[in-house]
Amino acid sequence: MVNIYLFIELLGAANPTQAVDTLKALSMENCKFANVVMLSEEKLVAQLDCQDSTDGDKAILNKIAKVDGVVQTNIIAVVRPKKG
Repeated sequence: MVNIYLFIELLGAANPTQAVDTLKALSMENCKFANVVMLSEEKLVAQLDCQDSTDGDKAILNKIAKVDGVVQTNIIAVVRPKKG
């Protein structure tokens, strides 16, 4: 399991609420959003939880990058949680 923290930038003309809803509804193999939060009209932050980093790569490049209004997605951190 990896937690991938993302900074997502939207087009100025994009609807941020719609972008958040679209991202949360994405069907991704071996990944799901733990949270997507709107920082401003053009900026979102998100936590994407995936089985491994390869699944995260696929989700970011093949799903998230194609969401209408998304112009840039930056990976802030990739964390492999440790048990106890």
